[in-house]
Parts: sequence; structure tokens; C-alpha cells
Amino acid sequence: MNKPILSGFGVKRWLLLGVNLVLLLACAASAVGLHIVCSTLGTTTAAHRFRGESETRFAQLACYLPIGQGKTEENIWEFRQGLDAKFVEQSLEAPENGSLYVDAYSAEAQVNISTDYGTAQVNAFGVGGDFFYFHPLQLRSGAYISERDLMDDLVILDETMAWRLFGGIELTGMTVYINDKPFLVSGVVTVEEDFATKRARAQEGTVFLSYSALCRLKEDVTVDSYEIVLPDPITGYARGILAESFPQETCEIVENSSRYSLGNLLDVIGSVGERSMRTNGVIYPYWENALRLTEDYAALLLILVILFALCPAVCLLVLVIRGIVRGCRYVKRAVPETVDAAVQRRRERMYEQMTEGE
Repeated sequence: MNKPILSGFGVKRWLLLGVNLVLLLACAASAVGLHIVCSTLGTTTAAHRFRGESETRFAQLACYLPIGQGKTEENIWEFRQGLDAKFVEQSLEAPENGSLYVDAYSAEAQVNISTDYGTAQVNAFGVGGDFFYFHPLQLRSGAYISERDLMDDLVILDETMAWRLFGGIELTGMTVYINDKPFLVSGVVTVEEDFATKRARAQEGTVFLSYSALCRLKEDVTVDSYEIVLPDPITGYARGILAESFPQETCEIVENSSRYSLGNLLDVIGSVGERSMRTNGVIYPYWENALRLTEDYAALLLILVILFALCPAVCLLVLVIRGIVRGCRYVKRAVPETVDAAVQRRRERMYEQMTEGE
């Protein structure tokens, strides 16, 4: 009677198999968690959305400037003109009725906002370019603001401020006073509910208005955050263009389109400790702080994936090596036996042919 295949599978091997199965499940759970964390924020998808069906590769970058070294709108316009000239010089053609890049800029300041129903001191972001393309906050009512608007007296409230000031969200056309200046509510946007933004964003609420309007309210405001999506035909091309006008000695440039790539997460792991030190005078806006938090979580989960997969991978490697060794031994044993058997059969046939001839 044949023995069962696993009859010789001892207790130690069963234990090792169980441990490896548990580790593989933990590895799979960590990998799922890594995917969820990397998909949490929508602020890294601008390059993918802008590319569409184009064959050209695009990169999404952000530049953060130190306190007291911000840019002006004139600097941004000059950069755009230089960028257009560089594209023409390098024969990069924009699609018909389209553009080769999309950008946005912003500044942050504390303002007082009031209505007949209440007052508050909040973080205000003065925005320009296609800010809401990079930060696709969901509208609850109304419309976004844009630098193409004829007037700059429009403001967007988040839900927290809408309920605090008016007790509702259908507020389009309502008047609020920011530092005693009248503004019309253009729309109300949702408050991000993801774990990272909750921890990074001010709990008392946020408002968004045009950069030029914030400059009228706060004379010392300058651009401290610039974001852009542009062609990156070879790795580093887009970053190099941005660094020409935003030198990395005085600015901090990050590439959001490769934020969760294996190489970047390994860099995050390698810079543990140093990441928490700020020596360049840069204060991140809440969306960058949220991104850095998800980066840290993603790097931790990547470490867990590697650690949990290590033992099963080593065991599999050992099994493969043993299989190869056994295969080689079998070949060394079986090939001579096969050759000898073939030679013996040939001799027997020759002998039979000789005896038959006699």
C-alpha cells in the first residue's frame, strides 16, 4: 500500500509551513494597506489627468519657498513666458487649442472673516492659476474661482466656515467681510475627511480667494507655493526646468507624480530622522504636510511588506536550490544509466543479428 504524500512531513516542517502562511497573509495585508495609503490623496494625480491619452510623459512638481523669499505674480508670469520660449526652442509643440503645461500658485495668511451671523479668524489661501485642478475639492454649491475671473472679490468657503458663518451651504452670492472688505461667496467646498488631511489642516476652517485679493488685504503676502505639470520626456527634465527659476539652494522642490514610487519610498526610509528637521525656512501648506504623512505611512508599510516577505522568500529560495541540486544529482545518476542501458541494448541487438546470420 502506497504511503500518503505528506506522511513524512514532520512537526517542524508543519510549523514552518504555518509560520510562512501567516507571514504571507501579513505581507498581503501590508501590501493592501500600502495601496490604500498611496491612493488616499488626490493631489498627486494632476499629471495623470493632464496627460490623458497623450504619449508624452508628464511630471507633477511642487516648489515651496522659505519665509521672506517668496515670489510675486510678476515672477510667475515671467517664468511662464520663459517656459513657453523653452518649449519652442526644444520643438515641443502643444496640442491644438491646448497647452503643454498647467500650473498654480498660492499664499497663506490669517484673516478675519465676518457676517451678520458670526465672526472668525481663519487661514486664507490666495490662489492663482488652476489651483483647483491640483486640489480637486468637491463643490457642495456654487463654483470655483479662477484667475480668469473678471473680478477678484469672490471667495470660497469650506463647509466648516459655511456652517459657522451662515448655518448652511447654499450660499452663492452671499456677502462676507474679510478684514472688513466685502466679498461674494462663489461656492462651498467639502472638508477632506481622509486621515492625513484631518491631522494637517486647521480645524477652525479655511477660505480660498484670489491671490490678488489676498495681496490687497495683506501687503506683505508673497507666493510661497508653486505647482506645475509639464512634459518630462527624459527623467529629470521637468525638475531641471523648474530648478532654473526656483533654485534648490533657496527652495524645496518635490516631484508628486513619483511620490509613492519604490525609489522615493526607499529614500524616505533612508532619511528617517532628517525629514523632521527643517533648516531652510520653509513652512509647508496643509496639503504638503498631509502628503508627507502618507509618505511616512507608506514607507513604514513598505518595510513591513519586505520583512514579512523575507522568511517565505528565503524558504522558497532554499526549496528551489534543493530542487536544482536534486535535479543535478538525478541527471548525474540517470544519464550514465540511460547511456549504459542504450549501449547494452545495442550490443544485444548486434549479438542477435550475428547469431541469426550463423
